Amino acid sequence: MSDQLVYINSISNSVNISEVGMSFSSDLEYDEWYRLMQTLGRLETAFQFAIGDALNYGMSKYGEKYSNAIDATGFAYQSLANWTWVSKSVPLDNRVSGLTWSHHRAVATCSASEQQSLLLSAKARGISASDLLAEVQGEPEEKKQPKAVSIPPGWTVDDANKALEMISSYKDGLNALCDAIETKTESVQRYCAECPHNN
Repeated sequence: MSDQLVYINSISNSVNISEVGMSFSSDLEYDEWYRLMQTLGRLETAFQFAIGDALNYGMSKYGEKYSNAIDATGFAYQSLANWTWVSKSVPLDNRVSGLTWSHHRAVATCSASEQQSLLLSAKARGISASDLLAEVQGEPEEKKQPKAVSIPPGWTVDDANKALEMISSYKDGLNALCDAIETKTESVQRYCAECPHNN
């Protein structure tokens, strides 16, 4: 699939688009119809970038006059601000065809040199925009539910917290602590087989 969208009027003057829909004035060949479907599927992302790019252009070219165009779009200010910010933050050369606008928003805070490689990787792996955002933000792929821990009988909450603090002070956590205890008990010198302290 190329990056270029089909110019809809180029389809044999068979397709007419209005504000409320699409009509067909003559038959389309299968290939023409297929390209049209590809284009329609990609219009949402193209539309968001197009408005963002157009507003950025207007801001740089016309200064405060561009605010009239904001009202002319009829879209909510926040939507326009989001589209403008992503378009400005992710340069055209870094954008990857076949991914949603939300994928691009996920990498908008990354450096320009990282953006395209992150997007290409996301496309190759087929991951969602929310999964890409989680990766960019450094969240684990799968959030594990904490296990319920029972406090041993006779322990107070303070005792449990001290134990947890002690466990976390070992660089490898509980396994390292258990290994340390096991090693320590193995190195205890035994005096005689009858001694009651040789447990």
